[in-house]
Amino acid sequence: MQTIKINGRLEERAQAVMNKHAKSFSWAAYFLSPSARREAALLYAFARSADDLADEEALGPLEERMIVFKKLQQDVLQPPSFIRPPSAQELEYEITSAVKSLLRRHWVNRSVLQHFMHSLETDTLPRQLESTQDLLTFAYGVAGTVGQMMRPILGAPAHAEAYATALGVAMQLTNIARDVVEDAQRGRCYLPAQWGAQIQTVAFPDTIEQRAEAFKLIEKLLALAEDFYAYAGQGIHYIAPENQRAIRIALNLYRGIGQKILRQGPECYWHG
Repeated sequence: MQTIKINGRLEERAQAVMNKHAKSFSWAAYFLSPSARREAALLYAFARSADDLADEEALGPLEERMIVFKKLQQDVLQPPSFIRPPSAQELEYEITSAVKSLLRRHWVNRSVLQHFMHSLETDTLPRQLESTQDLLTFAYGVAGTVGQMMRPILGAPAHAEAYATALGVAMQLTNIARDVVEDAQRGRCYLPAQWGAQIQTVAFPDTIEQRAEAFKLIEKLLALAEDFYAYAGQGIHYIAPENQRAIRIALNLYRGIGQKILRQGPECYWHG
């Protein structure tokens, strides 16, 4: 599979975004082949831009952010064009155009990208997830889809897609376990109500007993993540040999985040 050409300025911008916001994966990506590393950084920069528009209040009022988000969605999903719209900011448009070409060249179904964008859009308001299925649906939408988009970049065949999806879901579950308090401050609780989770008691427990009970939910979440890591690890051999080490490192780094949370325990989680 021939890789897309990425100009130096665009490559530096994409790599800088990944270095800043995805330190663990950025370090692991050092071990990817040069072409896979460039394409992974480009995909990450685009996904991060979309995620920030949906999530970061510092970027402005939600209504204004969603206007930009919708434009980004339209640009990346519309058929390829050789004409840059007059209103497009040059660098952002170049990233969007390059991602569009990347996914098209790798034969990624546009429904995967649509699902990713839709999942981000539905996550813009405060909410409490209700069930385990809701949790897994969310994790697939915002991260399993990224695994699907990464799969051909890594040189893995289509029949390995389930493993790539599982790794994305596992990483997202780890992120949720790490960010319970931060998410609650934004009015979100991804620990399901079905498990007994309530935003106030899991994010801001007042007593040792409440912290112990809330930590059991984080342990349950990380046990679920572990199942997905174990499954994803079985598929690493499908990845192109030159990229296997990087993904093995990324898997272990993210898995290690959860293991550290478990080692430190409930008191450190809320007071560390």
